[in-house]
Amino acid sequence: MNYNTQDRIILAPERRQYVPYSDMQIWRMEKSGTFPKRIKLGPHRVGWSLHEVTEWIDARKARRDL
Repeated sequence: MNYNTQDRIILAPERRQYVPYSDMQIWRMEKSGTFPKRIKLGPHRVGWSLHEVTEWIDARKARRDL
């Protein structure tokens, strides 16, 4: 199994601390492929890979210097 021990799944409240967009905006971005896709954890629970979210943030930081 290829599992990064630094990665973990974060839920919406923690995701909002990293990316303060509304849930609807995040959903739109996921649908358009501009934000990491959610991971279905159960019938009424989703999460995001912390590693993927921080990579997304780092990519935006890198572009600001261009």
